[in-house]
Amino acid sequence: LPICRVVQLSLIGNFFNLALPGAVSGDLVKAIYIAREHPGRRGHALGSILFDRIVGVSGLVVISAAALLVGFGTLHRSGIFQAVEGFVLVSATVVLVFFSYLFFMPERHDPVRAALDWLQARFGRLSSLTHIYEGVRNYHRHRWISLQAILTSCLIHLLAATSCLLFTIALDPLEAERVSYLGLYALAPLGLLATAVPLAPAGIGTGHAAFGWLFLLLGSQAGANVFSLFVLYQLLWSALGGLVYLRYRSEIPAPTAQLASE
Repeated sequence: LPICRVVQLSLIGNFFNLALPGAVSGDLVKAIYIAREHPGRRGHALGSILFDRIVGVSGLVVISAAALLVGFGTLHRSGIFQAVEGFVLVSATVVLVFFSYLFFMPERHDPVRAALDWLQARFGRLSSLTHIYEGVRNYHRHRWISLQAILTSCLIHLLAATSCLLFTIALDPLEAERVSYLGLYALAPLGLLATAVPLAPAGIGTGHAAFGWLFLLLGSQAGANVFSLFVLYQLLWSALGGLVYLRYRSEIPAPTAQLASE
């Protein structure tokens, strides 16, 4: 896809993140659009969207784990905080194992691909899983591009956590002084991760609850308000994506119609 098309679909995906439950619902919309534009490579198209989401989640985990490691021994470690810390470090280990497997496991010795081939031979309808896995596995041959994507994801989520810090300072400078900045960088990505739960558009509700609870671990009651400001920021991008969608919907089939037909 040309870069302008990628930008258009990304903005449209942002719009549907707000219009549909969950903060990643736009991924499904992008997958439908890309699959329709490349009908012969739908599995690879879906695999690219899945890999994009994996890279995004990995960026969240890396930023949170890095903040915990830098602040190790200095952060207030209650029992609950230690449980959160354990979850983050286990998640970081899973991310490391995944990318090590993807980049260094030779394709001809890939046990996951062998298992999918076995399932496909016995259950033909599972062939789509093989194609999606091939779409993800394709990045084995593009390690440098994948590394650039991971670093970009980390930068984006570092900026997102920084915006949460700035929102906290703007809401109450005195309370912000009592909040551990490293602790905020460790916990804010987890709050953003919780918004992926498809209960309400843009993660509203789940995000407020997650931020409220996580900020309490830092001794702050501003978590829900910080997320409200973050949602307002997202509204700007979503509105822009809505304009792009209205401009190109005659060219791109409506996702709801496509979902209904499938």
